[in-house]
Amino acid sequence: MRSRRPEGLLLFGLSNRALDAVATVAVASTLIVSRFGFLANGPWEWDETLFARGILHFELAAHFPHPPGFPGWLAIGHLLTPLTGDPLLALQLASAAFSVAALWALAAIGRQVATPPVAAAASLAVLAAPGPWLFAVRGFSTTAAACFALAAVAVLVGGLRGHRVTIFTLLVSASFLVRPHLLPALAILWLAGVWSVRPVRRLLPGVGLGLSMGTIALVLMVRAEGGWSAFVAPFVAHSQRHFSRLVGNVGGYADLGLVKGFGGVVPATFVFALSIVGLAVWARRRGRRVATVWLVVLAVLVAQLVWLQNRTYGRYAVGVQMALAPLVAAAASTVPPAAAVAGLMGLTTWFGSTGLPLVREQHTTQLPAWQAVQQSLIEGLDDDRTVVLESEAYPFASYLWHLLEARGEPTPPWVLSPWAPEPWEGVEGDFLVATVHRQFYPDTLYGMERRFAGVSASLQPLTQQRFLEAWVLRDVPLPIHGWWPAERTDSGRRFMWCGSDAVLQLPPLAGGTELGLALRPAPGPDPVVLRWADSSPVAVDGDAGETQLWLRVPPGRVGSVSTVRIERAHAFHGIDGDRRPLAAQVFELRAVDPRHAWTGVVASASQRRALRVELHGAYGGEYFEGEGEGVWLQPRAVLDVPAGAGDLSLRLWAPRPTPPGTRIRLGNGRVVGPLDVTPVPLDFTIDLSRANPADGRVKIEILSDAYVPAAHGLQDTRELGVVLSRLTFTPAVDTP
Repeated sequence: MRSRRPEGLLLFGLSNRALDAVATVAVASTLIVSRFGFLANGPWEWDETLFARGILHFELAAHFPHPPGFPGWLAIGHLLTPLTGDPLLALQLASAAFSVAALWALAAIGRQVATPPVAAAASLAVLAAPGPWLFAVRGFSTTAAACFALAAVAVLVGGLRGHRVTIFTLLVSASFLVRPHLLPALAILWLAGVWSVRPVRRLLPGVGLGLSMGTIALVLMVRAEGGWSAFVAPFVAHSQRHFSRLVGNVGGYADLGLVKGFGGVVPATFVFALSIVGLAVWARRRGRRVATVWLVVLAVLVAQLVWLQNRTYGRYAVGVQMALAPLVAAAASTVPPAAAVAGLMGLTTWFGSTGLPLVREQHTTQLPAWQAVQQSLIEGLDDDRTVVLESEAYPFASYLWHLLEARGEPTPPWVLSPWAPEPWEGVEGDFLVATVHRQFYPDTLYGMERRFAGVSASLQPLTQQRFLEAWVLRDVPLPIHGWWPAERTDSGRRFMWCGSDAVLQLPPLAGGTELGLALRPAPGPDPVVLRWADSSPVAVDGDAGETQLWLRVPPGRVGSVSTVRIERAHAFHGIDGDRRPLAAQVFELRAVDPRHAWTGVVASASQRRALRVELHGAYGGEYFEGEGEGVWLQPRAVLDVPAGAGDLSLRLWAPRPTPPGTRIRLGNGRVVGPLDVTPVPLDFTIDLSRANPADGRVKIEILSDAYVPAAHGLQDTRELGVVLSRLTFTPAVDTP
């Protein structure tokens, strides 16, 4: 039943205005806290950084932002950035504010077919859904554009009397300028709304103002981009790339962002069913024409989601989800109001309990790619290194670098990775790599890398399923050309294939450093020739099988970047069914320098060989569930490692029922321990400064009480001590 109560800020239409005000304030306060109290911790998708970077410096050709430019959204960001000092935060605050404002627009629409309490409860329920909540606290344009469009609908259903027709047109125009992708649906909405407006001249003020807004936005963007041709070119390039990627836009019903945004198949299907009932109610109470407009606009929006955008991305679906609230209100109005409100509050609780952990995680943690970029900035400045950025990491870094430069803060130099489509610019001196593609790079020379991950399984479906793992790699060789991404053998051993003319750029290495690698030529008659700068070439027979090579830094390249070239007269096709032109496999590319910090897993013989580590008194490497690779040591084991004065850390654990009583005896006879080795891996650090290292090597004994599984009814007859998995050496003075 349609309420006769005038529209206003009070939501519930209670006869007691004071009680209505208290209820409205309570609901609004809850909504405000749910938005402004849970702003996302930095960007959670690169589109957010594209918007924020576009506010700092508009550059459409570089996708800051990507076409069509989103002039309305950037204008809002420009207005708020002076208050926040951070354009991303400005956009987050704007999106949160529009999400709160949408409550009144949705309630006003819902009151056309339902009582005010039911309309307000339905609006609150939909705004509590995981998708509308999760994306409201981020820097996307979707929520703001939806709010403007819904406000236009609220004006329309209330009647286009007097100046309301102008307000309606301006709201539609604002929605378009904030998110131009909505043009088809907005055009249908506007035409349906003004179809019966007479005389037609009543449309002129709104149309004139709307066109003026659009013209000003267009002129400003063209001017910022440097002319019409420069403005149009990114549209062509972006559309070609976008539509070429639609072939990968796959996913069934459960994978739709529209479904995931409601928390899964069951709640989404329930809301969709209510919406279908609600359409019938709108047709009966407001007429078939109104219901038809609802249906056509929603159908166009859904068609865009499924066929013209990535159907699995939840953020695109927020506007559609919000627009379903008045239909849900209509369906709920078919039962007594008290029952309807109770049911809708139950739905709100269901949605809220599902969404709260996701929003909290997004608020308290950061996207791994964003973490990696921030870490690369810190390390680049601290160690005076150039940051090599993967293409996918570049939007995050460009935003961060521009923000810091705008504040007058320093930033390290950067270049795009050799894997980027742009020409490789080269790098001199020390560098590090920020990447979301670990497989693009060989092993770091000293094992120093940081991995960022940990997005929960619940939140992951509502991300865009990218940038959820990232790495900062130190002292990693750069594959300049002729390489394929890393793969693994059946046993899990990591390697990279190279072609017949492959180039690898190495970071600066100190004199005396040894470079080790295992090289396995693709079987064939031609030798593989390895050339390192100006040193003598090393040839490996094509039929020799895997060969371990140890090379010294060429005298002329000490302390500077150098190039390793792997050459072969012919590449070979059809190896194990692989049709790529392959020349050789490269395993365990590592550098050994007792004066430099290093780390590495030592579970297998090949891993120890790459580190120049010798281990006596150990069994074969194993994989321990939940803990990774490790090797059981015998009750007495001897380690011989390349190290000087400094600290050696051993990762040990003892998955056995009896305490191991582990001690470590250094080369000078000093005993450390007993160590509290537990069933959980722990790192134990030993001071080597008094271990009398000779020739850059240290020998230590690991002594443990014996444990024989067979004596406890098991089949294993070995005498076991503890498990060793990783070694880490930190020199007293780290000399790069």
